[in-house]
Amino acid sequence: MAEGTKATRKEAMWWAGWFWAAVLLLVTLLYLYYLFPKQDLGPVQPVYFSHRIHAGVKQINCRFCHPFVERGEHAGLPEVEKCFFCHKYIIPMHPEIVKEQEYLDQKVPVPWVRIYFVPDFVKFRHYPHMIAQIDCLTCHGDVPSMDRLRKVDFQMIFCITCHQEKKAQLDCYLGCHH
Repeated sequence: MAEGTKATRKEAMWWAGWFWAAVLLLVTLLYLYYLFPKQDLGPVQPVYFSHRIHAGVKQINCRFCHPFVERGEHAGLPEVEKCFFCHKYIIPMHPEIVKEQEYLDQKVPVPWVRIYFVPDFVKFRHYPHMIAQIDCLTCHGDVPSMDRLRKVDFQMIFCITCHQEKKAQLDCYLGCHH
């Protein structure tokens, strides 16, 4: 009988060891999760679009898809027809391209979720920055390496620092605020 009790006790200790190992693993994973939270990938879009593939691998210029960057307050988004300039021939049966085809057939724009926001009291124009040859990546981050765009928190200190470095206008109400 003593032998059976000894075996049962040994088995119980074995299970207790595994239990505490699992608890320790769970605590470690939770600690690491909260210590290193995942980066904000930005919102999920109605059609998956990889800037890494288009702007990075294929090296398509930002202005090809964002047509109003030179003349509008916002860079703008491409019309669905612009996508089919290429995708009529390149992977036209890909599930995401098929989704775009549905928008094209219905003659409605893709309801993209906006990622970059500037407060209402800020008047930002891309054109002067283009004239000054400021690269899009300066403000928008390394877009050619992003599959899904990450939100960028535009803060005034970022703009002021850049304007000081470039010796650009700092008169708030003539340039940026209204």
